[in-house]
Amino acid sequence: MNYFSDENRNNFNFKNVFKKRSPKKRYRCLCPIFSNIKQCCKEKICTCDCNCCDCSVLSCSCCSCSCGNIKDFVKNNHICLAWIISIIFIFILIIIIAVSVSKKKKEETNSENSNINLKNFATIESKYKDLLNHDDGTLTEFCNYLSSKYSTLSEEDKVKLTYRWLTENIVYDKDGNVERDPDKFFQSKTTVCSGYARLFTRMLKAMNYNEENIKNIAGYAKGGEYSVLVEPKVDHEWNAVKINGKWCLIDATWDAGETNYTYFCTDPKCFVRDHLPEKSENQFLDKTIDLNTFHNLAWTNGLFCELNGEIIADKSISNSCSGKYTFKYDSKYDDQIGAVTKKEDENKINKLEIKKIKSGVVEINYQVKSGEELYIHISKKTMVDSTTYKHTAIASLFVKCS
Repeated sequence: MNYFSDENRNNFNFKNVFKKRSPKKRYRCLCPIFSNIKQCCKEKICTCDCNCCDCSVLSCSCCSCSCGNIKDFVKNNHICLAWIISIIFIFILIIIIAVSVSKKKKEETNSENSNINLKNFATIESKYKDLLNHDDGTLTEFCNYLSSKYSTLSEEDKVKLTYRWLTENIVYDKDGNVERDPDKFFQSKTTVCSGYARLFTRMLKAMNYNEENIKNIAGYAKGGEYSVLVEPKVDHEWNAVKINGKWCLIDATWDAGETNYTYFCTDPKCFVRDHLPEKSENQFLDKTIDLNTFHNLAWTNGLFCELNGEIIADKSISNSCSGKYTFKYDSKYDDQIGAVTKKEDENKINKLEIKKIKSGVVEINYQVKSGEELYIHISKKTMVDSTTYKHTAIASLFVKCS
């Protein structure tokens, strides 16, 4: 009996396979799913008065049912089962391939974005020098020049040119001048964080940068006045800009006057350690953190990220009189890691012994006198000359011994 004939395939009614049957009937209709013929089984005989047989199309002699139990069905229809299993396998395989292709495209996109050498400003060097000859007038005149000369630059070069000019020509006003209006402080070339952020936006817009791809972000920052002993408050502004489809976090204020741009397109996972935006979506993280978590993380800066730093027992305050501070980092920075202690109300700095556990991992043991409070700083050593090193703090923990 051929269950796979064209006639059978074309006339199968799925409703009849699952049709509720009288308890008196001893057999279920177990016809192959792909037989496509209306069938019914009763005592292994197909009859014309059977409800599931369409006699207007088929004669009784055309009915071909396989009645019996599941074992009989499997035995008699192994080819059909193999076909079903094959289709299920192919369907699963298609899903796996689709997910794999999607993941690969995402990785390629991320790779393409990460391959943009954002630390290399050589491509805009001549343009930057040109701008220096046109920044003595008003901001309006300056922006008009940007618009006429540099609107056709790539997104990457527009952002780099703006950032380079801002960080090297606008000075942070430490005297308390809080002028934030770019039109007003452009002549003096001095402002505070919000001024940097707003001028950054203004310059990019002048070069026809898509306004939807620029953000001024307000939030909490672990800057010069930050203390783990004081509840943080919104006191800083920075920017986010989308370059080639990927959001890039920058802080021109903290990079002002620097040659190594630590806060230019910093990894969001690192950036959020010392910059927490009011709106969580501006963290650009799959898993965002709240203000309490931010405040309780050990203080770090952009250099911490460049070293691929990781702190074991990552917290801002230790209430232990003694303990250890384990720091992991990129092993290529071996012999450049140091540690010092400093009392909050004194300038005196004492070195701490560090124990190298293995390449890329050091352990810093500390012991604090009763009633004493101090900071433990992890630092990166940079050689100034043949005999002198400069220590730059990259992470710190506040220790209290009560």
